[in-house]
Amino acid sequence: MKLMTKIAVRLTAAASAALVFAVCAFAEGEAAATDAASPQMTAGAMLLQLVPFIGALILLYFLLLRPQQKREKEAQAMRDAVRIGDEVCTAGGIVGIVLKVEEDTVVLETGAERNRIRIKKWAIHENITQLEERKQAERERKAARSNGIAAAAANNDGKKKKKSED
Repeated sequence: MKLMTKIAVRLTAAASAALVFAVCAFAEGEAAATDAASPQMTAGAMLLQLVPFIGALILLYFLLLRPQQKREKEAQAMRDAVRIGDEVCTAGGIVGIVLKVEEDTVVLETGAERNRIRIKKWAIHENITQLEERKQAERERKAARSNGIAAAAANNDGKKKKKSED
């Protein structure tokens, strides 16, 4: 066991010495290159090193920050569109009907006992009434589209029959 420990220590020491030698040789080579290089090449090399960093920042913006800002804008628009009579759900899970809308607060009526709760607008998580209206509008749009497709197909069949009769 002691022999293995001694070998590991010697290998580690040898590896660290080789690493120090390589770093020193690299630093000397770079110093010689920068002494011979003009200031323009040094600035160009520096800009070339910044390109991946700038690319990563742009990628971060488009993958993380921009979608988050879009979601926040939609949530704020939903909160601003709350009206009396809407059924809303808060971030805490309380479901109620809006009785009064003020500048930054909303009064909700919850439960069978008709309890009234005053909450901040930022606590509204979703407007259930708006969601149901959107779903209904989507169903109507799909139905109209499918009826339109069926009507268009029937019209096309009728036109084909008329042409074949002539």
